[in-house]
Formats: sequence, C-alpha cells, structure tokens
Amino acid sequence: MLLAAAVAAAALAAPAHPALTLKPCSVQTVRARCGTFRVPENRAKPKGRTIALRVVVVPAQAKPVARDAFVFLAGGPGGAATEQTYGLTSALAAVNRHHDLLLVDQRGTGSSNAYSFSSEAQFRAFRGDPTQYGTRQAMDDLDAIRAALGYPQLDVYGISYGATAAQVFLKRHPGSVRTLTLAGATALDVSFYGRFATNSQRALDRIAALCSADSDCRRSFPGWKRQFAELVRAWDRRAVQNRKGERTTGAGLAGVVQGMLLDVTRSVSIPLLVHAAAKGDYAPLNRAIDATSGGNGKPAAELLMYWSIWCREPWVGLDAKGPWGTAFDSYARVSIEYHAGVCERFPSRPEPRSAWTFPHGRTAVLAIAGGADPQDPLTNLPRLRQSFPDSRAVSIPYFGHDFPLAGCVADLVASFVGRGTTKGLDTHCVAAMVPPPFELP
Repeated sequence: MLLAAAVAAAALAAPAHPALTLKPCSVQTVRARCGTFRVPENRAKPKGRTIALRVVVVPAQAKPVARDAFVFLAGGPGGAATEQTYGLTSALAAVNRHHDLLLVDQRGTGSSNAYSFSSEAQFRAFRGDPTQYGTRQAMDDLDAIRAALGYPQLDVYGISYGATAAQVFLKRHPGSVRTLTLAGATALDVSFYGRFATNSQRALDRIAALCSADSDCRRSFPGWKRQFAELVRAWDRRAVQNRKGERTTGAGLAGVVQGMLLDVTRSVSIPLLVHAAAKGDYAPLNRAIDATSGGNGKPAAELLMYWSIWCREPWVGLDAKGPWGTAFDSYARVSIEYHAGVCERFPSRPEPRSAWTFPHGRTAVLAIAGGADPQDPLTNLPRLRQSFPDSRAVSIPYFGHDFPLAGCVADLVASFVGRGTTKGLDTHCVAAMVPPPFELP
C-alpha cells in the first residue's frame, strides 16, 4: 500500500502493485508520485483495446498515515483531476497531513485518452468505442486503481458532475468508500434538466431577496427581477442587437444570467446588468458575455466523454419537457434541444434506469451546496437523510454552484474525514461566508 511518510523510502519507491508503478514526479510544483494504469476500454472485452489512465498521488505529509486515501472527483463532465493538483494540495493541506491525496484523470479527460472533436469527420475518426466513456466505466477504473495501490477504502469528494460520479462509485463499490462528500450534487434519480429552469428561478429569487434587503441595491435597481422576465419574453419574440454583428435572444439573456448565478462574485452584478439592459445599455451584458466565453483550453462540449455521458445517462434528463413557469423556460428548452440534437448522431446505447437510483447505506455522507445554486441545490438531494442516517446537509447562504474548497469548506471536509462521521460536526462557520456587495452604477 502506498502510504507516503509511513514506510521507508526504499519500500515507497517500490511499486505498490505490478500493474501500477508510481515514480517520484513534480506536478504543478507539487512533489508527488505518478504512474500510468492501463485498463480495458471495454471490460466485456478484456483482451481488446486498452487505454492508459494518469494517476497522481500526493503522499501524506505527517505520521500517523491513514490507511484510506482521499480522492477528488472533478466536475464537468470533462474536468481532469490532476490538472488541479496545486490548488487541491493547498486547499486540502489539513486532509493531506495524514491522508494521501489520490488524483485520477477520468477516462476521456486530461492525460487519460482524452479525445476532442469539433466536426463530424473528427468524431468518426475516433478509433475506440465512444460508448465506453461513461461514469460507470470510470468508477470501475477508480476502484481498480484503489485496489492496485492497496488502499482498503477511499474518502471520496465529488464536486458537481464529480458528485454524480461519487454516487455511482458508492453504488458499484460500497465497501470501498469510507466517507462521501458531495459538493453541489443532484441525486442520481433526480432529472437534472427536469429541475433546471425551476432551480435557476429559485436562485434568482434568492439574489433578489438579498438585493431587497440591501438599501443601496433596492434603491438603485427597483423592479429589476420583473424587468428580467419582461426582457426574456420580448427578446425571445425579437432578438436585440447588443453590439455590432451580435444579437441576443431572451434565451440567450437567461443563459448569461444563469451562468452568473453559478458564482456569487458574478451574481451580485445581475441587477445592474438587467437594469442597464432595460434602458438599452448593453455594456454590462457584453462584459458578462465576454467573461463567459473567455476561458482557456478545450471546451468540455468538444470532449467525446462529455457526449458519452450527456447522451446516454438518464440523470441528465434530456426527456424533460416544460413549461416550468419561469423566466428560464426558453433557455432550458434551447439547451435541451441542442444536446438532444447532437445526441441523435451519437452511438445509441442508453444506460438502464435501474442502475441510476440514489444509493443508500451506512456510509457517512456530507452534502454541501450553495443556498442560491441554480443547478444542484440541496433540494436535488430529497432523500439524503432517509437514505443515509449518518449524513449532514450544509447550505452556504446566497452562494451559487461554485464555492471555494478553502477556508470554512476545507475545514469542514477535513473535520469530517478525520472523524469519519457527521456526528458532532461543527458547521457554524458557513454563517461567516458572506457574499460580496452588489455592483452599483
């Protein structure tokens, strides 16, 4: 078993398992141990095509070293865990003190046989089986890596899509999980798109309530939430030219606002954006559009694994139909239609719904979500307490889907993992996590 700082250097240098040799490496300036683990692309064909998975272990920094490792499951789908090594090592320093940190690029991401395509020809050029890049296959990979490294159990932390993957891992390998942390999660049997519009509206309502309680925001932007709904309806009838060569529909406006709701540092600018747009000033809207499209690297929607998951796994909810009675209805419909259109050309091998039920058991589960999360609020985990008696749900008031794994949240996770139970867990620090002030004219 790889338990850095707990065994002699010579023993540490030896492979933990013949199939997975880890060697000293530096990842984003972090001293770690790295290796490549080969698995069948299709486990039903063990002698067929194989793929290589990147594995990084950041050894525990002090004794005693826990026998279980802490594994981080990235969001997306499409995030590569090892590309976040530096930030995670810093944020999880308290966990890393006595636990190895295990980072694995999920099949189809990062350095684990990722394949991107932006055309039909590029998609058809893929030599493997595109249906083998789903969550269930990836979680079987993770358990094989756990066994190869000799860890009896894992402390699993999943964020966003990673929280979906974490639930799948627990369902398929319950004995391999010591603790489970779900950050921004939706239960496996709750339709993501079925609640997409209503969750977005609920998050907007929370920000509106925060604005109403703030005298400067209330005075500067009277009636902005009503104006937003009116703009969406009007722009869906006739798109507005927000700048030269660019027009925005109501669905497009709702999409920009939904994206801002994900991050509280951006959601506090929504009243200003809406108020300005209602007066014909599109500068704040254009800045928000530019901020959304200014990322680096390959978009997740170009990854083959993204479509393998999005098109085939029932939790996505591409069969969801409105109306939902919200200002986000048209955006939800456009998003569903876009994904469904691509999926019509993706190889059809749907996942059985029976495999996608919410797990249950005695595992200790900590669920954390923003109180104004437009995608995965705590209401998307409706049976948490009934399914897991040793569980705790923690809401961070007014924060969206993206909240930092630092400070209070990192302390909560470290305390939870150290205890191995939610009993006695002090969660009061979230009350001190306050949103920034609203952007004013």
